[in-house]
This record gives sequence, C-alpha cells and structure tokens, in this order.
Amino acid sequence: MTTIKRYKSIQVLRALAALGVVAFHTEGNVGAYGWAPRVFPHFSRYGELGVDVFFVISGLVIALVSYGEPQGFQAARKFLAARITRIVPLYWALTLLFLALLAIVPSAFGHPRLNVWHVITSFLFLPSINWSGVIAPVINVGWTLNYEAWFYVVFAAAMCITSRPLIVVATFLGITSLLRLAHGSGVPFLVYTDPIVLEFVAGCCIGTYCARGKPIPPGAAFVVLLGVLVLRKLYAPTLTDDNRFIVFGVPAFGIVFAALALEARIRWSSFLGKLGDASYSLYLTHVLSLPFALKVIQMADRQHRLPGDLVCLLVVACSIVAAFACYRLLERPLTRVAGRWLARPADANKVEGTIAT
Repeated sequence: MTTIKRYKSIQVLRALAALGVVAFHTEGNVGAYGWAPRVFPHFSRYGELGVDVFFVISGLVIALVSYGEPQGFQAARKFLAARITRIVPLYWALTLLFLALLAIVPSAFGHPRLNVWHVITSFLFLPSINWSGVIAPVINVGWTLNYEAWFYVVFAAAMCITSRPLIVVATFLGITSLLRLAHGSGVPFLVYTDPIVLEFVAGCCIGTYCARGKPIPPGAAFVVLLGVLVLRKLYAPTLTDDNRFIVFGVPAFGIVFAALALEARIRWSSFLGKLGDASYSLYLTHVLSLPFALKVIQMADRQHRLPGDLVCLLVVACSIVAAFACYRLLERPLTRVAGRWLARPADANKVEGTIAT
C-alpha cells in the first residue's frame, strides 16, 4: 500500500469532525442532567455534520491509497488488511470493555437487554437492532462503522474485477441508493440502500483528483461552497435518512474540498492536527467519557449552580483527555500488533502513516 501525503487540513478536519460529534452528544446529555447551556447549542447543533465529513474524508483516503496501485485479488486482500488494521482492534477492544461495564454496572446504562445475535453482529460490523429499537451496535456510535465496512467490502470487490474500481463502486452504490425509492423494509435493506454511502463516492472523487497531483484552485473551492449555500437555501428540508446526502453530505463535500484548496495557504493548528491523529479514539471513547465526566461534575455541583455552557466545555475537555490517553495507550499499540499479523512489516508501517478514518 503506497504511503500517501499527510494533508494538515484533513487532519484538522478530522479533529473538528470528531469534536462536532462530541459537542452534539454533550449538549443533549448536559440538558438531561439538569444544566441549561445557552451559547453552546448554537454551535453543537451543527456537530452531527461531523459524521458526514468523516465519510467524505474516508472516500478521499481510499482514493488516495488505491490510486495507481495494481488491482486484483492480492491488491484487494492488502487493502482489506490495511482497513481492518485501522478500524477493528480499537473498536473490538472498546466493545469488550463496554460489554464488561454493562455486565458489572447495568444500572448506569438503563439496564439494557443484550442478546447474543446483537453482540455478534456488533463485532462483525453487520447492522442489527439494539435494546432501544435502534439500528446500532453495542457501542451506538459504531453505526457509522457499519457503513465504513460496507464501503470497504464493495471497494475491495471492485478491485478484484476491474482496473477502475471507483467507477464500479460509484455505479453500484448509486444503484443501491436508488433502490431506496422502493420503500422496502428490514434492517439490511434500510442500511444498504441508504444514500449516505454516496458521501464516500464524493470523497473518492476529490481523492482521485488530488492523487493526480493537481492542486485545488481556491476559486474552484469558492464556487463549490457558494453552490452548496445556494442549494441549502433553495432546498432545506428537515433531515431524514433519505435526504441526508443533500442536507449534510453535500456541505461536507464542500468543506473538505475547500480545506484542501487552502492546504498551503493557512497555518493549520498543530494541536488540532494531533487531535486529528486521535480522532478515532475521540469518536469511540466519548460515549464512555461523556457520562463519566457528567457524573463527576454532578457530584461536585449537586445544586446545578455551574453555567450549563461551562459544564459542556468541561465535558468536551474530559473527552479530549480520554481520547489522547486511549490513542497512546490502546489505539497505537493495538494497531501495530494488528499490522504485524495482517500485513508485511513494510505495509504495516505505511498503514500507520495514512490519514484514514
């Protein structure tokens, strides 16, 4: 797998996307615990867009690492090994930790009713309904990884049958998205016909352009962002699963496109760059660090005298600290071990140098 350029802008976007998701979840939980943030919600309400930015970045990365590479079964095997190395070890480790916590202190999570099938599908990145009646794995934010895994499998299959996998992937995912119009039912149908997968294709288009060594002109980025704003002004429906690609996916495409256009024109934050490295840990661990931080703050402020906005900032700060700790103590060591098992030593080193989501 070819070593690819590390775009500072993409690393910062990864950090901001993860922070957006954390902020989005923080607001609701802080309110549920009795505090009333006033300013924080004006920003956190856009945090859900972070998921879509991640998906576009993921498509970008896949296009970059696969561009110009020989295709075929062996290439697909290496591709999947690299993706498994990147997302599976930490996710499995945290899923096991979460299951242990559910067994030890079930009251802290509302006494969920686990079943074997749901646990198995969670580990295999297959969609299933959880104890709340929602299509999500044991770690609920892992629903995005079900789409990531689906995209990787489709891309790997395309690598086996054609020298231009992006065209096949775009065609296939476009067709499955159109099947959504059939209004079918069932968990597999609802997940695998979701148009949100088109965000990966959008990212692949940007990645293919960048892989050819062509810089994105700032003027083009301005036109794209202007087009996004006009589209959102003319077509601004309430978010649903069916129109998410329009409501959030297209803006996410514009954000990534613009960031790459400004890659060499902005001094990007080194702190956010480092947080971008730990963004996967931040995304997965905040579902544990967030409620823990809130319970600690609640014990120290039983009368809820602290401003709600300050509580939100404290919770986000705690999530960041937990993410850095997880990245250094768990994610990086597990990734190295998995890399040695699944790839040659040279390939394992290259995997760690990518900007994969």
